[in-house]
Amino acid sequence: MEQRTLSMNGVGMGYLVLAVIAALLGGGSSALQSAGLVPASGFWMALEQNHASLMLLFVVIPAFIGGFGTLWLPTALGRAGMVLPRLNAVALGCLAVAGGLMVGAPAHQYAALFLWCAGTLLAAMTVLATLFDSRADGAARVTFSPFIWGEMLASAVLLLTVPVLAALATHQQSAGLAFSTALVEFFAKPVTLVTLLVGFGIVFETVSGTVRFPMRWVVSLMTGAATICTVLWVKAAFAQGSGSDIAGLSPLVVESWVLGATTLVSVLLAFVWMVGTWRTYLSARVPVLWGLGFLLVVSTGWVSQFTQGGGLHSALQFGMLYAVFCGVYFWRGELCGRWYSTKLATVQFGMMCVATVLAVPSLSAATQVVSSTLFALSGLCFLLTMGLSFFKDEPMPQKLGGARAILQNNAGMVRS
Repeated sequence: MEQRTLSMNGVGMGYLVLAVIAALLGGGSSALQSAGLVPASGFWMALEQNHASLMLLFVVIPAFIGGFGTLWLPTALGRAGMVLPRLNAVALGCLAVAGGLMVGAPAHQYAALFLWCAGTLLAAMTVLATLFDSRADGAARVTFSPFIWGEMLASAVLLLTVPVLAALATHQQSAGLAFSTALVEFFAKPVTLVTLLVGFGIVFETVSGTVRFPMRWVVSLMTGAATICTVLWVKAAFAQGSGSDIAGLSPLVVESWVLGATTLVSVLLAFVWMVGTWRTYLSARVPVLWGLGFLLVVSTGWVSQFTQGGGLHSALQFGMLYAVFCGVYFWRGELCGRWYSTKLATVQFGMMCVATVLAVPSLSAATQVVSSTLFALSGLCFLLTMGLSFFKDEPMPQKLGGARAILQNNAGMVRS
C-alpha cells in the first residue's frame, strides 16, 4: 500500500512539474521577448510561436486534471489511490512527450497535438473511473465536495471536447494545411471552462471547513455552465469545420455566447462565495490568500473584457496560476498535514500580486521587465518552499485540519 501511495504521489507531482515547466517556458519567454531581452530567433522564437499551446494545453490540464486529480481526489473520496494507476502514468508520459515535440520538433506539431489528445483523454477517464468506482463502493461513499464536482465536470467537458479537437486537426492535416496555433486558440473556450470549474471548486474547498455554502446552487451553476458551454462550443466547432452556420448564426457569434455564459456563471459563483463568507471570519491562511487572488484576478479580467474589449486572456493565465498554487498549498498543508514555510509562501504571493499588477500591456517596457522578473522569482520561491517541505517532511506544528475533518465539514455543509 505504501509503495502504491509513493507511486501515485510521484505521478501526481510529475503532472505539476510538467505544468510549472510549461508555464515558465511559455509565459516567461513571451514576457522576456516582449521586453527585448532575448533574440527573436532560434529556440526563443519556437517558444514564442508555441506560447498559446504551452499555456493552454500544458498548464491547465496537467495541473488541474492530472496533478490534483491524482494527489487530492483520492483523499477527498476517502480512497487509498486512483483506479487504473498505470493508465494514469501512461497519460503523464503522453503529455510529457507531446510537450517536448511541440517545442523541440516544429515539423511534428500535429503528432504532438494528437499525442496530447490521447494523454488528456486517458487522464480524464482515470479521474472519472475513480469517481464512479467510489460510488459503486457503498461502504466508502463520501458526499461530493465542490472540488470533487469541479473535477468530475471538468473531466466530462474534456471527454466531450478533446475528440472534437482531434477531429478538426485530422481534417486540417488531411486537407494538406500546415499546423496553425489558431487551432489551439480555438480550444481556449473549453480550457477556460475547465479553469473555472476546477478553480472555483478549489476556492470553495479552501473555506469549506468554516463556511457553509448552498451546495445545490453551486452544483447547479457548475453543471449548467459545463453543459451549455460544451454543447455550444461543439456546435461552433462542427460549423467552423464545415464552413456552415448554426441556425443562421456564425461560429463567432456562438463563441461569444459561450463567453457570455461562462462570465455569468463566474459572477454568480463569486457572488455565492462572497455571500457565504460575508459574516465569517476568514483567517489569513496561505490557501485563502491564493483563493482570494484567483477571484480578484478572474473578476478583473471579465470586467476588462467587456469594458475595453481585451484583458481576459492575461487574467485567465494569471488566474489559473493562483488556483494552482492555492490547490498545492491546501493539499500539502491541510490535506496531508505536512509543514511548509508560510512566510516563504506569503512572500511568493506578494511577488505574484505585484507581477500581476505590472503585467498590464499598456505599461512601459521597463515595467514589463520588472513584472517578468517578479514572476520568475515567484516561481523560484514556490520551488524553494515545496523543496524545503518535502526535504524536511515534518508534520504541520499547528495542523490546519486533516482530510477527514474537511470531508466531515463538507458533509455537514451539504446537509445544511
